Amino acid sequence: MEEIALDIKGQGTLRATEIISDLRIVAETLYGPMKMVGFWDYQKDMHLCPHMERRQDCPHTLKKDDPGFVSYTTTLERERHCNLAVSFPHAEITLYLS
Repeated sequence: MEEIALDIKGQGTLRATEIISDLRIVAETLYGPMKMVGFWDYQKDMHLCPHMERRQDCPHTLKKDDPGFVSYTTTLERERHCNLAVSFPHAEITLYLS
């Protein structure tokens, strides 16, 4: 999976948006016609989970040494054909596009 970081820094008191829908518009505009297929919000420890959508236990939040652990990127690559991760360090959010 290719990874891109879009770090937005400012000199004044204004801050760039941290709203996922705004960041989605930015990522999809920059890398169109790709579309968002997942996200991970590290501040809120929240993600769009294909397993939970199917009402299954989420394997992404387990400890890495747990035999049931599956990385989020692996799941998105397999199930949603994701091939681009766009991280926004100022917001601590990564969007995944396919």
